[in-house]
Amino acid sequence: MKKYFWSMMTILMMGVMCVGLTACGSDDDDDNGGSPSGMVGVWKKVYKKTTYYVKDSNGEWVQDGNPSEKTYEGSASGYQFMSGNKAQEVEIDANGNVTPEGDGFEYKIENGHLYMLELDHPDEWEDFGAFNLSGDQFELSEVGGKSTSTRKEVKLTRYKKIS
Repeated sequence: MKKYFWSMMTILMMGVMCVGLTACGSDDDDDNGGSPSGMVGVWKKVYKKTTYYVKDSNGEWVQDGNPSEKTYEGSASGYQFMSGNKAQEVEIDANGNVTPEGDGFEYKIENGHLYMLELDHPDEWEDFGAFNLSGDQFELSEVGGKSTSTRKEVKLTRYKKIS
């Protein structure tokens, strides 16, 4: 009986160790301050929708007027995301030529948001908004701009990967 007990314990421990070691693998698309592997490349702004909201008499947010929408064809701004979580704002002309703008920045993705850190302000991570990556496009949804305690601006911007 002792012989079977120790054999079963050994098999059980091997099973537990196998499960434990498999859980330690790496995941490139994690959301813990890293970046999805598909982010590296040049991304062009292709669409932007801005909606304004105001507080009604009950203190609830209600849409103020119709949203403004814009589709970008030809020249547009964008981003170039590089390995090592470095990035650069770029301008992309109608022929697809990419011109870097500014000094560049670091970026990270945490809790479904894209954060950017300008290199000349090393302690000020800026929340660029809710982030969603799907294939060759990503969307940023941000509240900000001309927002106040009684009026807010919500922007949805879509980017398409061009290289």
